[in-house]
Amino acid sequence: MPTLKDIAERVGVSISTVSRVLANESNRSVNSQTKQKIWDVARDLGYPIKSSAQEPASAVKGIGCIVSTMQDRYYHPYFSVILDGIDKELTRNGYKIAFTRTQEDLKRPEILREVTEDPQIEGIILIEGIDKQIYDHIKKHIKHIVGIDVSDPGIPTISYDRVEAARLAVAHLIDQGHRDIIFIGGTGLSGNFEREKRYRGYKTALEQAGLPIHSQHVLNAEWEPDNAYQLMLKFLDQPPGRLPTAVFAASDIMAMAAMRAISEKGYRIPQDFAIVGFDDNEPSRYTVPPLSTIHIPTFEIGVVAAKTMLQCIFSPYPLPIKILLPYEPMFRQSSGRVSRQL
Repeated sequence: MPTLKDIAERVGVSISTVSRVLANESNRSVNSQTKQKIWDVARDLGYPIKSSAQEPASAVKGIGCIVSTMQDRYYHPYFSVILDGIDKELTRNGYKIAFTRTQEDLKRPEILREVTEDPQIEGIILIEGIDKQIYDHIKKHIKHIVGIDVSDPGIPTISYDRVEAARLAVAHLIDQGHRDIIFIGGTGLSGNFEREKRYRGYKTALEQAGLPIHSQHVLNAEWEPDNAYQLMLKFLDQPPGRLPTAVFAASDIMAMAAMRAISEKGYRIPQDFAIVGFDDNEPSRYTVPPLSTIHIPTFEIGVVAAKTMLQCIFSPYPLPIKILLPYEPMFRQSSGRVSRQL
């Protein structure tokens, strides 16, 4: 059975854009030509929809998704894969994603009302934490909420140990002989690195090895690859003898941006700089050299979240459950060692 991802790939837009258009949601960022193409492709592939001329989308029950990122790009290699997993599992069980909204969307009162007051929405899957005031409002009005990496013991959550996964990545660089390691990441909603789990894993690995933490080697790219690229270029303007020898980036897309900056400055990977990313997005294995990273089961996270939501609707557990999924190191050539054949 075709999915939202199939339509998105055919049209060349994001899964969330397809979801909004097929749900007949007003979205000024999608032009009429793109909307029509999405509808045409959906019908051509046989996606189970009802056009607005036949029945309003609001009459179709479904599950809403809220993504913490303020993404404005067509494709996000982490969140889009999770949404694909959610979509496939819901579709397999006769459900579908009713809408996909970002934290930025929910700052508009009319969108927040639409999300919380639609009687056809049976539940919401929240992908990472959002502003507390908005979250409290949603929790007050929505009966079934499943969180993906959300810190709320009152709802079912799906996650993985980000601190330990990041610690493992940095420990690998330390095992390779590196003693001065750059961190590239972001602070998220808290605005505080000490509350960011991947930074805490980085810090723990250095502390366990008895290595100092240099604040000037912690680069706040705000999770944006362009920021990571620009910060790395600026950092590399220092004299070569004073530079660290390794980089841990808290996402693959920031790692790839840093790799470009390193190469443009004339340095070699991994001979001059070893680098490890995080997530194991599909493009990471095709960089030059292939990027070392930590594989996070993003698709499976989406599937498990959808299964958990359906369990909540039809046969809820007596208490909120917390499901921890495994992760796996994928150490490739960018950090100087290959531990597994691709």
